[in-house]
Amino acid sequence: MKRLTLLILTALILSACTPKAYTESFADGKIALQKGDYDQAINKFENALEEKETAEAKNYLHYAQTLLESRKLYHGGDFDAAINSINKLLKENSSEKLDGKVKKQANTLLKEIQQAKSVSETMKEKMTKGKTLLEDSQFDQAAAVFKEIAETTNLPDVAEIETMAKDAAALLTETTKKKNAAEQEKQQQEEAGKKKEEGKQKQEEANKTLTHEQAVDLVKKHLNITSEQNVKVVYDHDADNGDYVIHVYEFVVDNPSTGEGHTTTWGWYGVNKQTKAVYDMMQ
Repeated sequence: MKRLTLLILTALILSACTPKAYTESFADGKIALQKGDYDQAINKFENALEEKETAEAKNYLHYAQTLLESRKLYHGGDFDAAINSINKLLKENSSEKLDGKVKKQANTLLKEIQQAKSVSETMKEKMTKGKTLLEDSQFDQAAAVFKEIAETTNLPDVAEIETMAKDAAALLTETTKKKNAAEQEKQQQEEAGKKKEEGKQKQEEANKTLTHEQAVDLVKKHLNITSEQNVKVVYDHDADNGDYVIHVYEFVVDNPSTGEGHTTTWGWYGVNKQTKAVYDMMQ
């Protein structure tokens, strides 16, 4: 009975020696730590230690400081360092003495960082793929990749990831401009090629030597002469300027029984070998 009384008195004495300010600051620090407010937690634990230096307060302060540093590494894009820091913290013997809610918050942060690392790595792979497609002038495929990256929602608050999303948006704009420029250039080349081919064909047509028969046909068409008419259209000779001279005449039968008769000239026509123009040489 005396021993029990002594223990109770000792506990009361120790309780009386613990300042109220320490207890309140320590409790507030734990609440802040559970919420992930590491700056506030550090401030409260430091206040508690100013009132009374305890191993428990030091342990919680170390925990809050480590998580704060890990989060800074995470937001700075150093995912591996942040992950290693938290894993090391969770394996420390002192962590076994911590509140379960505090350790749960640390594990939540760890999972968040691991997820952000995965997102970052995926985005980097897509960025590399998109740039390769762009270099190969595969504009539609590249645009699809950059658009997917730029429009990714719920991105972690990490500078590196935010930068990649902005870069992807800029590359999407660049890809669209390059696609339009390439299409315009292709269209211009096609039009230039078409004009060149048309010019070539015209030149080939102009260079073709017009035959006597073709010249005769042109004159017949020019004069609307049909096969039923007793009119002859024949090549006669080349003029001094190189044009064909075509003689057009009609055979008039004087003696039906013998078939004898005479010819009556309708006219002499010239045919330009290059332009195929037909003109009356008697005018």
